[in-house]
Amino acid sequence: MSDIKVHYFGATGRGEQIRLSLALADKPFTNVTPGEDVPGFIAGCREKGGNLTTNLPMLEVDGKFYPQSQAASRYIGRRFKLYGSEQDAEQAFLVDKLMDDADDFRAVGYKCCYLPSFGMLATKEGVDKLLEETIPKHLKNFERQLGSQDYFLGTSPTVADASIYNVLVDFFVSFWPTILADYPNLQQFCDRFAAIPSVKAYLESDQKKKNMSFSADLLPKE
Repeated sequence: MSDIKVHYFGATGRGEQIRLSLALADKPFTNVTPGEDVPGFIAGCREKGGNLTTNLPMLEVDGKFYPQSQAASRYIGRRFKLYGSEQDAEQAFLVDKLMDDADDFRAVGYKCCYLPSFGMLATKEGVDKLLEETIPKHLKNFERQLGSQDYFLGTSPTVADASIYNVLVDFFVSFWPTILADYPNLQQFCDRFAAIPSVKAYLESDQKKKNMSFSADLLPKE
């Protein structure tokens, strides 16, 4: 069995799609978090990951390091056969495209946060505009692509589903619990994905609950 670690802060954030992808693959992993020495943790990850820019979140498998959340999640998908048909370039494209759609929406989620210590300075006026204009476009786009399917590529989940579940639930449902009320297919998708036995076990684990999650408390008040 591979020795798998996820290096990231003790929070959901960009690391959670990696954790969810591993949960979908039913692969146990260890969270590696900074503790009190955050600068030392970041420096250590930079040395291990090799990027001069950002290395967090970072996946480690058997002593080899894979920085960048999207690339690490795609690696998990390919390694553990969660990328659709291995020989189907169209399916691989759809997985990549859906993960990019999720990352676009994830960027909108960060724009909703007021967390000065992390440089997030959203305003209520700005978030209200996102709620009125931008967020519905993304939700409608996902609802359109899912249609009546169980998962975004059909009957079997891929790492794209893990990424989309992450952005829908860990970001937007955490901010606004009823935000999927007008998107029944997306709500059913989230319920279905969360009920996958290996994913359900992770979601109910102390490993998951220990990480700080997004909530309405991070939304700006003015």
